[in-house]
Amino acid sequence: MTPGERHGTAAQEDRAAGADPATVQTPQPTVEAEGTATAGIADIPSSSATDPAPVHADLWQRIRAGFALPPLATPLVEEKERFYLRHPEALQRMFARGGRYLFHIVEQVEERGLPTELALLPFVESAMNPEALSSARAAGLWQFIPSTGRAYNLRQNWWVDDRRDIVKSTEAALDYLEKIHALAGNDWFLALASYNWGENAVARAIRRNQTRGLPTDYLSLNMPAETRHYVPKLLALKNIILNADRAGIVLPPLPDEPYFVTVDDTPPMDLALAARFAGMSVDEFVALNPAHNRPVIGAAGNHRIKLPADRLERFLDAMERHRKANRTFATWQPYTLQAGETLASVARAAGTTEARLLAANDLRPGRRLLAGTRILVPQTDVDDESLLEDFDGPRIVELVHGPARQYRVRRGDTLTSIASRFGTSVAQLRTWNRLGPVLQAGRTLKVGDGATQTVLTTASGARQIVRAGEAGIRPAVLTRSEPTVVAASAGGSKTVAQTGAGQTVAAAGAKADTAAKKRIAGGSADRTGVASSAHGAPGTGTGTATGAGPTRILAKKTI
Repeated sequence: MTPGERHGTAAQEDRAAGADPATVQTPQPTVEAEGTATAGIADIPSSSATDPAPVHADLWQRIRAGFALPPLATPLVEEKERFYLRHPEALQRMFARGGRYLFHIVEQVEERGLPTELALLPFVESAMNPEALSSARAAGLWQFIPSTGRAYNLRQNWWVDDRRDIVKSTEAALDYLEKIHALAGNDWFLALASYNWGENAVARAIRRNQTRGLPTDYLSLNMPAETRHYVPKLLALKNIILNADRAGIVLPPLPDEPYFVTVDDTPPMDLALAARFAGMSVDEFVALNPAHNRPVIGAAGNHRIKLPADRLERFLDAMERHRKANRTFATWQPYTLQAGETLASVARAAGTTEARLLAANDLRPGRRLLAGTRILVPQTDVDDESLLEDFDGPRIVELVHGPARQYRVRRGDTLTSIASRFGTSVAQLRTWNRLGPVLQAGRTLKVGDGATQTVLTTASGARQIVRAGEAGIRPAVLTRSEPTVVAASAGGSKTVAQTGAGQTVAAAGAKADTAAKKRIAGGSADRTGVASSAHGAPGTGTGTATGAGPTRILAKKTI
């Protein structure tokens, strides 16, 4: 959401992630369990400092005990109840997926003295799917759009998107909810409308009603249908949880205890290796760590990972064995394309696929990459894993074809005058434009081919046209008709012949930098593109990491 204008709500089922009870330091972990806070809601008496923490049979009972929102007098609540109950399997899957997250969310809601209905809001926003992505680019459990995410210190860079981070996005969402609750005169229904529609939009609706002498409560405001149905959805879920047995819904068992712990200051590490250390599939690992965009947890400040509490010791033991065996933690390392190399040839040498390299580096297919391009590639011989720390994203050098040159015919123009002006021939103009005998004023003609330029895109996204040899770039592809061009590489100069007018020739032929090929060769790749022979199984010399890499889902309004 954005403080000014609000996107549409997104909801989609997929991987999920959990609750945050602890912080662990490696290699000597210390686990600090979060304290249990009392509800602290206005309608519920606060416990004194000496009162024992309430004991609940399970997390669902704890959530019910903290409900504090009043009923909303609208038939839409019952309508939404019926809608959810018509889809019991989807409802139960959504509740089960929330099991990873709910303890942490409830803990944070209670610490702030907020009604526990707010812990159910991600069910409405994203179907409790941290990888949900709306058409308005809202992401995560709480569906932050980019601008609001940045306003609440949720990093969005090449490495991570904290809008998908369970802990950070929950903190940001509750900060925002507290802010708009105060702006709405401590009316939670208006605050929730602001979360969905935008606080400025709600304020305008309130002013309109005030001007007309009308009530300014939630039900009295003129608002979009989505916002009108937003609070009823939340209250419908509340009622279903309160009366699950009577509604015929089997809530998944959720103990009132932390689901996951957080491990701080891990070394740069392949995502698949971290999953293997914990005895998890990559899908399961990503469900708890959905903020990571890449197949390696690499950049400085991004090393915090979350694990199921019962997998912590296994993870730390496996990591220590790996370290003592002097094995590589991060095989994905920066690699610079050499003269004569293509992405396909680099992928083959690395034992992965071109598609995986494209996905890992967030590149679209079809780009004509040149020598000097610097991307992440899985490598078997890594001398310095810390190089990954300074990699902010790909540095792309590519050939870009510009659009054809065009000219709008004016009165008095002739094909001869136009051809002369643009250095072409009348015959060529006729061929390009399929011209008849009459040249009409106002018609747009193609008068020349688009120029082919070498473009450098930096890690920050800045683009500039460069010449071969600038900024360390070496020509790897020729498109001119001259007979010879020299293409330099790290190992010396190589001369390449042009075989025909306008033909493209790979610089340096089939001979690429031998040392570079040796560095990236070996090992079959799993679904994240990791060369398996570089790692081996934890504590052994063999093994292959398997599992799916992270996927971004376009969310829909479903449960």
